[in-house]
Order: sequence, then C-alpha cells, then structure tokens
Amino acid sequence: MMRMIGATVAAGFVLSAAISGRPAEVTPVSGDRFPSPRAAAGGGACCTIDSCVPAVDEQDCTALNGVFLPGEDCATSPCGTGACCFNLNCNQADAFSCITAGRTFAGAGTSCLDDPCDAGVGACCFTDGSCLDLSPEDCATQAGNWLGAGTSCAQGLCELGACCLDQDCQEITLLECDDLGGTHIAGEACKALPCNDCPAGTLFAQQRDDPLDFIAGTSELSAGFQRWEDFSNVTGTIEGVTWWGLDLDNIGGNDFQECVESDPTFNISFHEDAGGVPGATVCSYTLTATRTPLGIFYLGAELNEYSVTLPASCVLIDGWISIVGLGDLECWFLWMSAGFGGFSWCDNCNPSPQDFDLSVCIQGTEGGVFGACCDDSTGNCTENVEITDCTGPNLRFAPDQSCDDLDPPCGTVLGACCLGDATCSIETVAGCTNLGGTWLGENSLCSSCPCVVPCPAGGIPEGEPVCFPQYVDEYNGGCIAAMQLFSPIAAGDTICGESGVFEIPGDVQPDFDWYEITLGQATDLTWSAEAEFPATIWILDGESGCADPPTLATASGLECEPLSVSTAVPPGTYWLVIAATLFVDEAQCGARYTATVSIGCPADLDDDGMVGINDFLIVIGGWDTPAGDITGDGTTDILDFLAVLGAWGSCE
Repeated sequence: MMRMIGATVAAGFVLSAAISGRPAEVTPVSGDRFPSPRAAAGGGACCTIDSCVPAVDEQDCTALNGVFLPGEDCATSPCGTGACCFNLNCNQADAFSCITAGRTFAGAGTSCLDDPCDAGVGACCFTDGSCLDLSPEDCATQAGNWLGAGTSCAQGLCELGACCLDQDCQEITLLECDDLGGTHIAGEACKALPCNDCPAGTLFAQQRDDPLDFIAGTSELSAGFQRWEDFSNVTGTIEGVTWWGLDLDNIGGNDFQECVESDPTFNISFHEDAGGVPGATVCSYTLTATRTPLGIFYLGAELNEYSVTLPASCVLIDGWISIVGLGDLECWFLWMSAGFGGFSWCDNCNPSPQDFDLSVCIQGTEGGVFGACCDDSTGNCTENVEITDCTGPNLRFAPDQSCDDLDPPCGTVLGACCLGDATCSIETVAGCTNLGGTWLGENSLCSSCPCVVPCPAGGIPEGEPVCFPQYVDEYNGGCIAAMQLFSPIAAGDTICGESGVFEIPGDVQPDFDWYEITLGQATDLTWSAEAEFPATIWILDGESGCADPPTLATASGLECEPLSVSTAVPPGTYWLVIAATLFVDEAQCGARYTATVSIGCPADLDDDGMVGINDFLIVIGGWDTPAGDITGDGTTDILDFLAVLGAWGSCE
C-alpha cells in the first residue's frame, strides 16, 4: 500500500528538495501592483525555511519562498515551533513546515498537549512500556504520561527498546530516548549491540537519525540536487560504503508518496576538500547498490539501507563523499540525516551549505598504504610513510608517490584569490597578497569567492548618499518617500548604485531606488540588474502617478544573480525600481549594484537588426492597416513613415 507523505509534517522534517533550501531562481513577485507606502514599512513576518524576515505583504513573502504571518513581528519569534493541526492530528512543527504542508499552524509556543486540534485522545504511556489511546483526563487518572493530541499507540512511542547515546545504550521508551537525544531501536535489548549500525571494518561512521527528529534530503540526478558529506581521518583503503535513506515520488508541490526504487543505481564519488567545500574528484563509481528495507518508518515511509562494494579501492584521508541516485527518474532518493548542527553540502539548494550531517559508513582496511608525506607548513617531505603516520594539520599524503611527484610541490599551498574586480585566480597566499586580493585558504575554489559587483566602464554613479539607521531618502525614493523624487535615466544607461536595508523605529526599511524614463514611441523596455544583495526589480507604469502605479514586470533573486525583466510598452513615462529584499549581512547599507535600461528597435519590422528599405516597404504596403504600425496607435500612417526615416540605419 502506498503511504502518502506530507512535505513537512513534524519539526525538522521536510520531504522535499527544499528541505534545507530551494534552488536559486529568479522568482517574480505575484500580483500586479507595487507595494503602497504603508506596506513598504512592513506588514508582518515572513517565515522561510530557516529564518524570520520582516515582510511588506504576502506578495513580498512569496518572492522569498516563505509563508506570511500578517501583523506578526519577528522580534517575538512567531515562526518558531508550535502545534500543527491536520484534521484531528497534531504534530509539533515550525510555522514554515506546517503551513507549506497545507496544515493549520496554531502559533509558536503552542503545544499538542493542550489539544488545539480538538482530537480528544492521544497515546498514554505507562512505565512498563504499554500504551492506551486515552483522553488527557483518563490518562492522568491512570498515572500515565499523555503524549498529546493526534498521537497514537500505533506510532510505537511508548514501546521499550534500546536507546543509543554515543557509546552508551539504555533500555527505555522512544519518548524517553528522544528526550535524551538518543537513537531508539524498538524491541531491541542493549546486549544485542544494536547501536552499531555500521558493518565491520568501518573507518568512518555517522549514525542515522531516529524517526522523531530527522531530515531526509533529496540527492537525485533527475531532481537536479546532489549532496555531499565531509569525512576525516580515514587512514586506509576505502573499499565499501553503507548509507540510509527514503525512496519517494514527488506527486506535486511539496507532497510525496512512497515508491519502490526499481533501479538502485548510484554515483558514489570522493572529493578533496577545497576550503570547506567539495573540491576535485579523487575517485568516482557508478554502481548498483544492495537495497534493504528495514521495517523502520519515518512518518510512514520505510527506511532503506543501501550498501556497495567498490570495484577498486580509493585513498583519501580527509574529504567529501557524494551519493546521488541515477535510477528511476520518478522515484527519488532522499539521504537520511545524522544529527543537527553539523555540516553537509547540496548543489542547487538554497543555501548550499546545510546545517546537518548525513548518515554514512565508510568501510575499508586500516593502514597498509605507503607514499609521500608532506608538511606544507614547513616544506618537509618524507617518502615511504604509512598512511596512519601522515594525519594531522598541514600534512598531505600522496599514496604511491615520491616527494618529487607532488603537485603542487611540498610547501606550496594554493587557493582561491578573490579580487575586487570580481575576477579570481588560484595563487599562493603571498601571490594573492601581491595582487591585492583576498586568499580563501588551502585548496579553496574560485566559486567560493564572495559576491562582488564592480562598476563597469562607462557606468554612471547613482550619487545617492549611503543609507544608515533611520535614513530618510531625499534623493530618489520615488512614490514611497515623503519627497517623491526620481533619478532620470536614458536608454542604454548603466547605473552603478548602492542600496541596503536599514533600521527604522520598530522595523526595517529597504532603500528603494527609483529611476524615470520617458519614451516617445512604442517599444520593448528592458530593466536588468545584478547586486551584491538579494534584490527585487520592477518596471512600473508612471502615467497614472504615485497613487497606485501598475506593476508591468518584476523579478527577485539572490546576491550576484543576474535579473532581467522586459515588457512591451506604448509611449509614456515609466519608473524603474531596484531594492534589497532580505535583511541579511549582504544587504548592509552600501552594498553595490549595477542596473541597465535598454529598449528595442520598433522600426525594425523585419527583425534583421537594421531599419532600411524593407521596413519602408512594409509601412507602405500596410498603409491604413495595423500591419506596419510602429507608434502603437493601431494603424499605419505618416507617423510610422516618419518613425522609419528617423531610425534609419543599424539598430545598435
């Protein structure tokens, strides 16, 4: 029987590629109106997957992939954990997880123990491990421990079993084990050593999380997400891998149902560390894994154990392992977590750094590998050293190599050198200093450089003062400022500006920069930008004035993400706006952006990049019909004839 799984049902659990962030993308703001001056000051709290952000309104929050709580203040932590109701069931969840799963959030700080969902009964645990579904009153009368509305004895919360706590094991209930932060194995006795999930010969181990507190993260090629887990001190040959996860079919939005993976083929690769992120590939394998359902259910989905034996061993003391599903395109692999507060990596998640570990066992044979051992801090290199004797800070082991084979040579430490013009090169720390750059560390990659948006040649400085707390925009604050001022801009201009988010009494306020352009003929109007902060851009129709200017086009994106919107417009006045959209470190006042306005070539009727004889003939042939209309008045006449003559030549 297929079990339907909600995208987010309990605190810390999201069955979605977005479990720890969505892929970065330009997300248009919904609706067709620009925020009013009142709304621009902030209308509530926007709960995202990992934070609370002051938001203008629901449209603003939707652009951030969040859920909007009108009238709430992030200072009161409204996005925190509370009771989450679905029919008569209740789970503890944060606001984002609850609402995105289509459930009703009772509010941060509320508890299922208060029966906010009117379920009436819940699981009542007794000291002998037995359980009855009772009302809270009946449970108290029988000296039991009531677990809350919507819980059920069928969930096994009261069952005795082995509780694994680091190297310790206690035979207690699932609830008691969860309170201690342990991993519970129902029905097991500690004498059976159930706390060791990894097979014999394991060189590195991270145990899976239990069903009460976990994250399952999509790592599937067809879904566009790939995950890595870092490891250390693997002093031997890597010969096999064991890991855990769920197989789920995305049936729309953030909803999944359990599936059976018909083709458990995975790519398993090992990578060097590159300054705290996955780097160069050392070994890579495409293998069919052994898939074993374990009869342990995570919110209705059965946990699977996967294992492979590598066809050839790999040697890497410290680095990263990636496991990504390649099989059934519809049945995604979701990698099971191994504790919170750790670190893993996800390509195409937003953000890529993840604050939890992933469960994995790396098996092999300790020692027995010899090679060059280099101390990069001193430049000393010794040959024919066993791998177990070449671990620690600054030590680099090269199996089956001599010191002369090392690349780079011993003592030469390379890393990314980030320059102020947004370029990057791989340099030594001394070489980077000579270039005036910022060196990111040993083996770091240029892709890790911070976002920098320099002003290009020919860019026009915006000229506005840098914002500050309680800043009053008297420069180009447009319709939402007391002084409704606009900076003039012409087609082809590139503005080099600064923006940010600043504090105002009881709230925060973005610096909105408004530009005004007047067009004498119908054309395609394009507004493009790139910023060092999460930004939103708008094209607004200025003909109706500031009371309620219609939004013609809009887009939002993250720092250093190119944004562009375009729309066909008649002659008139238009406002082009850019503003920071998240109160984050990157959006501090003074963060830079570039923005460019461009128009089409409406007189180029045959789209050959030139206004010439062919366009003239189209106008003549379409006289008194819409066929050659350039000016947007619905007919072809002398005005269109003059438009061709005025634009004669190249459109560039």
